[in-house]
Amino acid sequence: MSNEKDKESPIKYCVYCGAKVNKGHVYCPNCGKLVIKVNEKVPVRQKSTPSRERRQARTSRTCPECGSIISSSILEQCPICNTKLEPSVAIKDQISIQESGRKTGFIFTNKKLVPEQKFVLNKATWNLREGLSVFGNSIMVYIIIRLLITIIVTFQLPLDGSIEAINITTILLSQLPELIFGVYPLWYIYSKKHDMKKLGFWYSPKKFLVTIAVGLIGGFILIVINNLSSSIIELMIQLGINFDNIFSQIAQENQIIREAEVYWIILLVFLLNLSVFSTEIVYRGVLHNTLKAHFGNNLFGKFSAIVVVALVYSLLYLVFSLPLGLYFFLIEFIVFLILGVLYEINKNIYNPIIASVIYNSVLIVLVILS
Repeated sequence: MSNEKDKESPIKYCVYCGAKVNKGHVYCPNCGKLVIKVNEKVPVRQKSTPSRERRQARTSRTCPECGSIISSSILEQCPICNTKLEPSVAIKDQISIQESGRKTGFIFTNKKLVPEQKFVLNKATWNLREGLSVFGNSIMVYIIIRLLITIIVTFQLPLDGSIEAINITTILLSQLPELIFGVYPLWYIYSKKHDMKKLGFWYSPKKFLVTIAVGLIGGFILIVINNLSSSIIELMIQLGINFDNIFSQIAQENQIIREAEVYWIILLVFLLNLSVFSTEIVYRGVLHNTLKAHFGNNLFGKFSAIVVVALVYSLLYLVFSLPLGLYFFLIEFIVFLILGVLYEINKNIYNPIIASVIYNSVLIVLVILS
């Protein structure tokens, strides 16, 4: 009976304007809209504001020392015993909203929408655009410094283009480009207030001995590989790749180092090892980490980053060291492959730095003793 009564009950009012609607009418005489029958048994759920108790629960805090209940969300310490208070739930929500920023939007690029979060700089990891930009600027610094030094050295050489004018000063000057171009990434990290772990610099007392051991083993491997360079050069000469008297040039530079004063040799070793930091920062800290973040932190991503970085370094070495770079391209490629593997052992840039320092120092000692 109750169901039949509900079906027969007329619509009493318009749900839009509240005007009375006569039985049998389907349109409101006041607003003209189509009226519907409202099931009075189903209550209309309205959005209510939080009750006072709920608001107090979000702002009130209990002092861990004296047990007092503080309802203020502004106070940072208990007014009774001056104990520091934890932030309230409401304050934590505001902090999380501020840290997360506004809602993610989209940027229209190359005929497609790209989340703007992709362009937001992360303090701990590189994105592809950011990393390639920093690496490219560092290479530009290298090119400019090398060009200036080439101009300076050219004026000191004889007009016939011979290499008799090469001395310990020109050898020292040749180290400056690799020494300076690593300053830009450091300045970038410092100016943006990013984490130095972004470049691979981190220190752990528990893993310090592991880092030293990895560096020592890596340096020994690099020295063994360097002994193969003479065989590779002889093979290339036999194949007809002999643009210059490479052996006489290397022998002359070695003779200059042997005849130099002790303080010049110490300065040369210092500059060589200092340039190791600069080179590893640019190629390992910036380019390697950027590519790994792009390809992924899996086996394929690590392998791709190691190979690409070694190839880029070897090609740049080939271009800037012609014709000498032709003979050492393969050696430099293998050396940088090993340095990349050393870095990936524990993601610490000190691994390849220690290996390179040992490698350079031992080479200078071998040149002096030869």
